[in-house]
Amino acid sequence: MNYDIIKRLILIETGSRYNDKDLSIKLEECLDKINEEGMLVLNDFSYFHQFINDGVKSQNIDIRVHFAIIMFQILFILVTTLLGLTNGALNLVFIAILIAIQSVFVWAFSAFNRQILFLNKVRKWTNHLSSDIELINFLSVESLNDFSELLPFDEKQYAKLWLKEMSTSMNHDWEDISIEILPSEKTSIPQMRVILGGIRKSVQQASDYGFADKENQEIPNTLLITLFLFSRKKEIRFFGLENEKMDIDSRVDQLNRHLELLFGKRKTPPILFDKNSQTWISKINIIDRSSTERNNVRQCLGVFKKIVNSYVGHNAI
Repeated sequence: MNYDIIKRLILIETGSRYNDKDLSIKLEECLDKINEEGMLVLNDFSYFHQFINDGVKSQNIDIRVHFAIIMFQILFILVTTLLGLTNGALNLVFIAILIAIQSVFVWAFSAFNRQILFLNKVRKWTNHLSSDIELINFLSVESLNDFSELLPFDEKQYAKLWLKEMSTSMNHDWEDISIEILPSEKTSIPQMRVILGGIRKSVQQASDYGFADKENQEIPNTLLITLFLFSRKKEIRFFGLENEKMDIDSRVDQLNRHLELLFGKRKTPPILFDKNSQTWISKINIIDRSSTERNNVRQCLGVFKKIVNSYVGHNAI
């Protein structure tokens, strides 16, 4: 008999329970422990085992129907015994053993399902962390210095476009403004279309909005690179050194100033930094349609995941 399994079943039924936010913090603590101790963590896995046990026992599933059936059987036996309807001690012992086996089965079934539920949450959290780290790596790479330096934006030339297309932009909050990044047949730099309160404006070259080199429209500037990143994800969490954060802040501030130049200033900037969560949050909606084929694949994957998760009843992928 495997006593370790029995011990673990007991551990996940005792002790404190945590909400998802606390468990997410504990996951980060596990990652910090691995980072700090390196190979030494191989000597003792108890810290990580405890995290898994805490997570499993903190999940909730509905097994009231199973226990209701067991309780009904117990009450039925008690009533029939008191009324003298049940004959034979062996029958009573046999029935009691069956009920005990059912109870153990339901207990194990509950633990197994709670473990699946928790591991799916861990998979979701780790994927989210990986996505954020990937974006921050791209923001922090030195190769961004190879792109053109920002040149003063030609406000006089933009004034004509503003009068024609953008004059109503101040009537909308940041959340009502969208920028579509569209493919361009002539150059490697994409085209753009602004949407104000659901009204689509005409398609323009990225350079018309100041997102390409002023002298050579084939060269992107750092504004366009940062804009692309917030089209991938509206909220980007920071991981890294303080000097890296300062560099990223500088790029985001440049983009904020440019967006305010295009659409006008509000009480808050279009991209905020939440100090508590260490996350940049874009209030403006940036949609990347520059690669229709990739976006189609991404959407198909999203639909596929929803179908699978709906079928199995939990976040399996």
